[in-house]
Amino acid sequence: MDRKSLKIEKKINADATKLFRAWLNPNDFSCWFLSGDGIGIESVTIDPKPGGKFLINMSLDGKILPHEGEYITIDEPNKLVFTWRSEATENRDTIVTITFEELENSNSFDKKNTNKKSQTLVTLYQEELLNDIQIKMHHHGWTSILDSLNDWMDS
Repeated sequence: MDRKSLKIEKKINADATKLFRAWLNPNDFSCWFLSGDGIGIESVTIDPKPGGKFLINMSLDGKILPHEGEYITIDEPNKLVFTWRSEATENRDTIVTITFEELENSNSFDKKNTNKKSQTLVTLYQEELLNDIQIKMHHHGWTSILDSLNDWMDS
């Protein structure tokens, strides 16, 4: 079977280290990891080390949707690689790679327009998806999640 992948990029006004750490701190993670309207976070367990596991219990209409995986690579502040498994992947492992590239000569300013802020290009790849439906669902979810991360960093 032909495996499929997706790629999403988002420029976020924050430095790479702060963005990277937001993926590994359960309290912060719970604030911004929102994959769409009506979806909440019931609980998050993170063991942030290579071989460490995570469990994200999302909630939708009173139903718990577990998302789990294992960290493969934690290279702060450059790259995170982990497995990702959920009902939406038919409970099969997929591979997610997130890179954080701090951009030079950014013209981004804080809300008061007084201090130049760092800007980071966050690139998310997900591999081993089975079909176009999984790509579409995950593209929507990850895009919403990166938008939420951007909004959380901006607040």
